[in-house]
Amino acid sequence: MALPTYNKNNRRKTFQQLPKAAYVLKILGAREEANKNGSGSHLTIIFDIAEGEYAGIYNNQYESNTNEDKKWPNDATFRLNIPSDECEEWVWTNWNSFFADLEDSNNGFVFGGDIKTLKGKLIGGKMRIEQSTYNGQVYDHTRLYWTCVADDVRNGKAGKLPNDKLVKAGSIPVSATVPDGMMSIPDGAEEEIPF
Repeated sequence: MALPTYNKNNRRKTFQQLPKAAYVLKILGAREEANKNGSGSHLTIIFDIAEGEYAGIYNNQYESNTNEDKKWPNDATFRLNIPSDECEEWVWTNWNSFFADLEDSNNGFVFGGDIKTLKGKLIGGKMRIEQSTYNGQVYDHTRLYWTCVADDVRNGKAGKLPNDKLVKAGSIPVSATVPDGMMSIPDGAEEEIPF
């Protein structure tokens, strides 16, 4: 039997991890969603890196994904709780800080309550490493922890980066067996299958 030919231009893309740092971000869209625990709602904001060496990294990851049901990278999604009268003070502080940073990053922009106006706006973002586990493996993600003013990122004055959120030693769960013997790779994991 003859083996099939190959397409040299359709080779696997190497996954590039975004380093922990402060970046200028561009908001690509936002929507309101109910919290999974049933209490209140949040804004789900998708973004990409807007400037510098890593500009467009998340769009490149999305475009290189060949799955039919591909989704925007989870690492480029930020969830902001919408405050209510019953919420804790930190929810209000986070809300106020986000919109103050957004307005200060976009000369003349004033948020009037319409989330559609967020699209295309710039904001600074402080990213940290967060680890997750799946089937006994630890995966690193670079995620937006909090925002800042975009000019502070450009001028190197974004302040201290947040602490990483790492998996504690000995807390990795025992892997579950997949019935058909195939490996289940979590969304976003760009690991090579070892065989």
